[in-house]
Amino acid sequence: MRILHAASSYPLNQEDSAAPFLEEMLAALAARGIEVTVVVPRMNGLVEGSRSGVTVVGAPYAPRKLQVWGYGKSLDAQNRLRPLAFAVAPSAVTSMGLTMRRQIQENRPDAVHLHWVLPQGLLTAAVPKDIPIVVSAHGADARFARGRLWPIARNILDRTDAVVAASSEILGLLSDVQPSIRAKSHMIPHGANSEVFSPMEKRGARMILAVDPEAPLVLAVGRLVGKKGFGDLIRSMSLLGDSDAHLYIVGEGPERRILEQSIGSDIRGKVHLVGAQRRDRVAMWMAASDVVAMPGVADGHDVDSGPVVLMEALAMGRPVVASCIGMAPDIIEDDVNGYLITSTTPESIAPALRRAIEKSDHLAYGARRTFESVGDWSRVAVQLESVYKSIVQPPAKA
Repeated sequence: MRILHAASSYPLNQEDSAAPFLEEMLAALAARGIEVTVVVPRMNGLVEGSRSGVTVVGAPYAPRKLQVWGYGKSLDAQNRLRPLAFAVAPSAVTSMGLTMRRQIQENRPDAVHLHWVLPQGLLTAAVPKDIPIVVSAHGADARFARGRLWPIARNILDRTDAVVAASSEILGLLSDVQPSIRAKSHMIPHGANSEVFSPMEKRGARMILAVDPEAPLVLAVGRLVGKKGFGDLIRSMSLLGDSDAHLYIVGEGPERRILEQSIGSDIRGKVHLVGAQRRDRVAMWMAASDVVAMPGVADGHDVDSGPVVLMEALAMGRPVVASCIGMAPDIIEDDVNGYLITSTTPESIAPALRRAIEKSDHLAYGARRTFESVGDWSRVAVQLESVYKSIVQPPAKA
């Protein structure tokens, strides 16, 4: 089977942290013998060609200074489209469409898989009518589809043969736009790279990271933007009473200074912004933690479809305290593998953290059991392959 993918974000190289889940997903498909090609905007530093069994093809659309399409560069800190990104949009979409048409002509795929309803869904116009299309929604696109662009989103969803999302929440948002997609919708929770994220001994990880071997450790991982809810998470540390718990936030982003300023004098020295880290280093931080916190918020423009960090934490055998967005309501079960919080205020986060810390050993067992029952990216690949087979017409007999 031959599948052509298109995405606006993809790891530029082995060191890049932009949308690593997408590369892991496509690599898992390739490992099943599927011939996978992905078209992405050409960005400075992009390594094209064969990578992890996937053929990466860049679509040139602008000189280096104007390369702001995708890779987390299109939106500002408030998740609004940057003016420059809006200006280069016609060039970027046109170039990706032309690049896809060349790939279709040269390698005739069995299906096309577009990642993000908007903007990649616009590329349905470049796909011949006899080639089935799968569209995956990954978060912000589901909310944009409900805004002013809903007529365009409806047309895109009508053209697709299957719609995929990692959570029931995202599929619900899209079905509000076009109710008829319910019959062709597939919820496929994200996986995790089990080679990188697998149980490790806590004390050894803390020694390597040079952190307190005894103090409770709360970990948060993600880009420093509003939708992650890290501001309220920081403020919740003040409500843990005489706890000597420390919070470590792994990631970088435009709100770093705002978060630094939110660290009150009573918790200074207990909250640490450690910046972006390599994937193996993120796994080490998870191994060192007692609980992984994900107090994400739906800010009206964006929402996490996963986040993938949730599955990575469970793969490491670490309980999760998460808000009721993305995959969390579908995966997290109170007192089994973590706790769900219905409000992301500090007053709601703190009690959940306290309970998770107190029951961390019990919850750790449940977290790992959950991951083992759900599975890693190989499980995702099996489910996606099933979707492809359901929409691909068998070749006509001679």
